[in-house]
Amino acid sequence: MPTLTVDDVGQRYGQLLLFRHVTFTLPGGTTLAVTGANGSGKSTLLRILAGVLTPKKGDVTLQVDGDPIPRETHPLHVGLVAPYLNVYDDLSARENLQFLARTRRLDDAASRISAALKRVGLAGREADRVATYSSGMKARVKYAAALLDAPPLLLLDEPSANLDAAGLDMVDTVMEHQQSAGRLLVVATNLPDEAARCDRELRIEDNR
Repeated sequence: MPTLTVDDVGQRYGQLLLFRHVTFTLPGGTTLAVTGANGSGKSTLLRILAGVLTPKKGDVTLQVDGDPIPRETHPLHVGLVAPYLNVYDDLSARENLQFLARTRRLDDAASRISAALKRVGLAGREADRVATYSSGMKARVKYAAALLDAPPLLLLDEPSANLDAAGLDMVDTVMEHQQSAGRLLVVATNLPDEAARCDRELRIEDNR
């Protein structure tokens, strides 16, 4: 089972201090809500947890089956869904995932892609160009991409953004499956009901 250890992580931009001394450990099967006001640093913390942003201080360690994941391959073990991530509009949903599967050198890519698209409710539209999708359907493509490799750590930034009622049910199912599979889930949200579904809460304002 995976474990995420965050040790004394802090981040600032010039004189702007977002957070400092963020420290916690998440064992497999645990969900964490990261809450705080807009601009407080929730998205920044998730990017640090994803391994795509280096903090000013502190360390983030993801262990899988007891072995620490090297920093250079850390992002390959993380699924990230966020409003600021983009998909390729000129490609179909399937082609977007095929590109990702090639870059990650995934085995059994075709079956993984089909399963991910079905899981997020895009079966039947997978061959259509993403440019023809609604904002909610584009959000589903991002979920399919994040789930493609069954990541030990899943990060959801504003998970309900642009989704309708059926999309929200899909997110609930994704969150429940991630936890029941013994993996890790971190959710950045301003919505009390989303935060309440998590086991623990980290308020950014408490770490300044």
